[in-house]
Amino acid sequence: MKKIIAALSLFTMMFLFQQNAQAQTNTSSLLRHIVIITFKDDARVDSIKALDNLYSSLSKNAMVKDFEMGVNVSPRDSGIVKHVYVTTFASKDDMDNYRKLPEYQQLFKTSLPISSDVTVVDYWVNK
Repeated sequence: MKKIIAALSLFTMMFLFQQNAQAQTNTSSLLRHIVIITFKDDARVDSIKALDNLYSSLSKNAMVKDFEMGVNVSPRDSGIVKHVYVTTFASKDDMDNYRKLPEYQQLFKTSLPISSDVTVVDYWVNK
């Protein structure tokens, strides 16, 4: 009898674990893609604006669920120009397909000559 109860308990725990995993997969989780670019001291304003325009244009793609951008105003980085670009996707497939767009490839051609540092962070949103 103890073996039956133990087996039923194990089966129940496995079932609940599987249900929880499926629930997490099926929820409307969001995937954030954050790019923080530190510009070179001699980066021209029009070149930075062109990069901002590229990101803004890409944000209109149907794969993008949300987009925002801004300039870092933290006092810790006083005097350093950093732009932050946050793109939100509904799935990893959407983000992977977004990265295949020709316009996305243009981001590198535009940003690399004027960037001294680039930080990228991708994460699933937990609330």
